[in-house]
Formats: sequence, structure tokens, C-alpha cells
Amino acid sequence: MRITELPEFQSEAMLPATDFAIVDQMLRHEAEEHGLELHNGHGRSTWCQTDMGEFGAKKRGDDVLVFARAHRAEWLFSLQETIVYHLAEVLPDQARAMRWSSLADAGKIPPYFSFARVGEARQIAQDFIRLRLHAPDLDRLATQDSIHFRIVLPPEGDDAPEWPRIAPNGQTIWPSGAKALHRPAYTVRHIDLDAGWLDTDIFIHDGGRVTEWARGNPQGRQIGLSGPGGGGIPNAARLILAGDETAYPALARMMERRPDAQGQVYLLGTRADYPLPPAPNFQITHLPQGEAELGRILSANPPHPETYLWMASEKSGITALRKLILNELGHDKGRTHLAGYWTA
Repeated sequence: MRITELPEFQSEAMLPATDFAIVDQMLRHEAEEHGLELHNGHGRSTWCQTDMGEFGAKKRGDDVLVFARAHRAEWLFSLQETIVYHLAEVLPDQARAMRWSSLADAGKIPPYFSFARVGEARQIAQDFIRLRLHAPDLDRLATQDSIHFRIVLPPEGDDAPEWPRIAPNGQTIWPSGAKALHRPAYTVRHIDLDAGWLDTDIFIHDGGRVTEWARGNPQGRQIGLSGPGGGGIPNAARLILAGDETAYPALARMMERRPDAQGQVYLLGTRADYPLPPAPNFQITHLPQGEAELGRILSANPPHPETYLWMASEKSGITALRKLILNELGHDKGRTHLAGYWTA
């Protein structure tokens, strides 16, 4: 029986003549892959809990009803798109044909997408450029519930780019081929809604498309912003935060917003000159050997059961840490955020 209040924004879609077991397995795989809380109801319903809300499916005779429930309107659309994306991998025909009950905006730009104008770009560390983006409608990116977003770049030299649109089945149609958009994820480092800007920090690495773009004086260009997405700032009193360079801005944002918390911060990158905020309650340690070195520390000194562990770095390293933390040390899965930000 449900004991929590339903999220405010809801939608659903019917999949006729569909095997519930296929959808159930898809949802279970998604929960396992991303560390989501999984619920089920007597073999007739399955759903995943996220920071944005929940998504899942119910058995309806020979049909399946999929649903999304979110705490904010733009999050509802993101959850709808998540369902369609994964359904398309296992049930492509049903995914193309499905129609959401709440959808009335086919052909429009999705609600989690907007435009920004690039402002100042300046170097703040050997491996980081801070980019200021100006836009009038940044409210959705200003919460602590989700601190990440995607920069959306058109192809180089394209003076008439195409932007995403909503399809009748609720999925976002992104331009493909020569019009394909680049959509890397970044952290909102600072934001000022009154002034209409946000700052994000770009990790500089050879071969990175955004690296070359940021180095090429992008000031004045129009780009897209997609989001929010990803995890938010944990509210536990005890924290262990860890990440390589791709996660340094997120670590800084959490340290800044949780001065009342205490714990450890482990910097797993090659260098550690990124400007972190003052945090007297956090012990900061540079581990240039990365996840393996952190694993040895955690094995020798297992975290307190009440500690929340937030870690992000290369996928294989996070996979090894997840096995150690959850299986060998038995830490509560609900007190972890273990994310692979990139793949070697």
C-alpha cells in the first residue's frame, strides 16, 4: 500500500497487446543501472523512484499502462522522455505508437529546453574554463534538487541550426545527421536569476568538442540549455564526496551549499588546483591514483552507516566502487549516489 503522497504532475499512456514482463524487466534494469529505488505491487506494477518523481508501468489485462509522475511540470516531460527512450530499445513499435494523456504540445520546443547567449569565458585553473551564460528564464535550473544541465551546441558553422521538438508520443525529436546537436552535461556552478546568468565550468581535455569550442572565443553565440537533470545536493549531516575533474564543479557546489555538514572530500583527478569554496568542516584529500586508492581507504575505514556517499568519475572506476560499497561493505544503497560521468 502506498504511504507517500503522489507527485502533483502526472501522465500515462497505454501500450495495447504488450507483455508486461518485458516492461517490468526494462524498469528493473534501469533501476539497477542507475541506483534507483524500485517498487512493485504484487507482480502487477513496477515503478522507479527518482529525485524528479517516479515512472513505471501497470498490467491492464493484455495491455500495459505506463505512467510518469513528477514534482514539477518540466520534470514530468523529462520522465516521459526517459520511458519512451528505454521502451524504444525493447518495444520499438509500441514506443512509436504510444500517446501520453497529458500531451498537448506536439511540434513545440520541449519545456526543459531554452536558449542562452554566451558571455565571458575565462580560465580559472590549469584545466578549467568558467563560462557565463545569459538567459531570462533560468528558474528551472536554480534548485538544489538537480544541479546539472546540458549545453546544446549546433554543428560548427551551421548558421541555421534545427532545435528539438516534441513528437506526438511525448518523445523529444532531436535533429540527426548533419544537423545533429552536441549535448554534454555540466554543473550549474553559480546562478543569478535577477541578473539572468549562470556560470558553468568546462574541464579542458584534448579532443573534447566543448573544449575547442570554449577556447574559440564563443562570446555572443546562441546555444541551447537542456535540463535540469541528474542528482541534487544531499542533505545528510555526514558526507563523503569524491570525483575526478569532471565532477569537481559538482563537489564545489555541494560543499558551498552544505557548510553545516561534515566529512571528507576526495579529489581523484590528476591535478587539484580547481578553486573549491572554503569548507572548514570538510577534510580535502587529493588522490591522484583515483578510484583504486579511494577503494583502499574505504576498505580500511568503512564509512559510518549514516554517511551519504556521493561519487562520480569514469564508469569502470565507479562500478568497482559500487561493488565495494554496496556488496562488500554493505552500505545502505539509499545513502549513495555513484555515477559514471564518462567512459574510458
